[in-house]
Amino acid sequence: MKRLKQTLLAALVMMLALSAGTYGSAEDTKAWKADLTALLDASEIPSTTTITYDLSIPEGAEVREKAHDVELVSTRGDVLNVEVVFELVNLPLSDSQWAEVGDWVKSVVTDSVQSVQADSESLANVVANGLVERRKAAQGDWVDLSVWQSDNLMIKSVSASVPYYPELQSGSSGAATQRLQRRLIELGFLSGAADGHYGANTEKAVQALEQHVRVIEQGLIDNRPDPTPTPQPTATPTPAPYVVPLSIEVPIVTPVPTPEPSLGPETAVDGVADPLLQAYAFSEKFQSALGILNSGDSGDQVLRVQRRLANLGYMTDAADGQLGAGTMRSLRIFQYYNGLIQTGIADIATQELLFSADARRPDNAMLSEGASGEEVSRLQKRLRVLGFAAINVDGNYGASTKIGVENLQKYLQEMETETLAGTGGATPSTVINGVADPILLEDFYADSFPAVPETLSDGSSGRDVVRLQRRLNLLEYYDGTLDGAYGEGTAKAVRDFQKRHGLEQTGVADTQTLRTLFDENALKALKPYVLKVSVKDQKVYAYGLDENNEYTDLVKTMKCSTGRKGNETPLGTYENGTGPGARWHYFKKFDCWAQYAFYIQGDIMFHSVLYGSKEGSVTRSSVNNLGRRASHGCVRLSVDDAKWVWSNCPRNTKVIVY
Repeated sequence: MKRLKQTLLAALVMMLALSAGTYGSAEDTKAWKADLTALLDASEIPSTTTITYDLSIPEGAEVREKAHDVELVSTRGDVLNVEVVFELVNLPLSDSQWAEVGDWVKSVVTDSVQSVQADSESLANVVANGLVERRKAAQGDWVDLSVWQSDNLMIKSVSASVPYYPELQSGSSGAATQRLQRRLIELGFLSGAADGHYGANTEKAVQALEQHVRVIEQGLIDNRPDPTPTPQPTATPTPAPYVVPLSIEVPIVTPVPTPEPSLGPETAVDGVADPLLQAYAFSEKFQSALGILNSGDSGDQVLRVQRRLANLGYMTDAADGQLGAGTMRSLRIFQYYNGLIQTGIADIATQELLFSADARRPDNAMLSEGASGEEVSRLQKRLRVLGFAAINVDGNYGASTKIGVENLQKYLQEMETETLAGTGGATPSTVINGVADPILLEDFYADSFPAVPETLSDGSSGRDVVRLQRRLNLLEYYDGTLDGAYGEGTAKAVRDFQKRHGLEQTGVADTQTLRTLFDENALKALKPYVLKVSVKDQKVYAYGLDENNEYTDLVKTMKCSTGRKGNETPLGTYENGTGPGARWHYFKKFDCWAQYAFYIQGDIMFHSVLYGSKEGSVTRSSVNNLGRRASHGCVRLSVDDAKWVWSNCPRNTKVIVY
């Protein structure tokens, strides 16, 4: 009877368990994970297959283990890696012999890739078979045949990784690191160049990528399938044989569901680029945009946008994580060149294109103060030739170049304002900020740009007269103010320019004159004199132009005093002096004065004999020393001669000291 009770109790417990369904079974309570495998196709998930061989190695043999790695790119673009590990048994190999083994392995792997589906298991098997077949096919004596035909060269293992992404971390270097860096730059996580060295900046960029991925994984969690199990049909038990009921108590068993495990993103933020992270970063399924970015937004996603805009040449401002007016303008320019609606908002479509290899660079990179190089030189040259800046073409975007760009922007803005007049309040798109953005440069370099304005003459005024005056000033025909008013001073400068270039001297800036003026081959004004200083003769000779525009006509000879021993006047030819300076010049070091300072180069100048005080009397010694070396490096002249030089010789007059 006791055994019967136990049997019935066990049967009832089993029936209750069956009636509870399968909730809580091992299969249904398997943890749901939010990792990158849920975002990749099976073929994109890195996998490695290793075939290991049991080797029979003679006791006491000298054994060395060496490996050859072969890395190839499949026709689909995946990087594949095969590693073959060898045991060298009593077999010394020279470097050339080991290289021969490597060539053999590479040939087998190359053939295998072409004949098999690119998954790790298939590739490992076909490579292993290929290695065996090659060994079987080898015949002959060891001395005459290749080294891999020796039985002392044993294959220990063959490993195939598809796709192959070596784990990278701080200190890594090489092609794989450089490839990762290029992708990080493309995705806006890294700025600078891909140098192939996994340093602090690359580690920080990988951490930013990992944070980005965790946001995506959290999205998977938030949108995961309903964890509530589907109710299973209750099993109908087979009727048991009739048994006389017994008076026993059967415990009621209530099924307890297994609690759902807590979920969280799986990717760790450790700055280590493991194979799975790299596979997702290089996948076409990579989610580059996490949401729309509008004006005023800030944070890491804005930083990514700014870094990528700068990398493509659309932005020169520092990436500060704030989506302000400058970043919005850069976005509009990017959208302009990439065929998108120019909103200045980083919508999903804009970000997806921005963070892709298809993102188009502008025809001209954005330039701003601090930039340098050939593109800056090109800009400076055009600003100079077309009358927007009197600057040297040195390839350095400094304050004067910025002013030149602002002059250009003001010019274009005025043109836009006139064009938009009467259109209902539309505002010009040109911003005056001294930054040469790609669209501005595109307009400036276009053939349609008004390089040659309409005819200008006495009474004309406005922005094109300012350009004319600035260009004439740069070429040293005009010394007046840039007031935009075409008066007699401007007309005279135009006549001098026309004379220099063999044009009719009308003083009217007609089309032919303007074409010649706004050309890079326009000639500078001829100076009326060349001054030659003879240290030997202690004389200054002023030569004027002859009928052939050569400086052969000696018009004035002046007695002088050049520098004495230890303070000699520097010899040479000087053409970039600032010319006439102050009427009275004070020499602080010597506590004396001179008149009519005319700068030759640096602080070397022509000036009069010396005065003890301003407006006082000349010092007799300085007058008596004319004709002898007596100065501290400058060239002293009589008062009248100094005044003549000061009054008749403009800036950049050529001075030859010999």
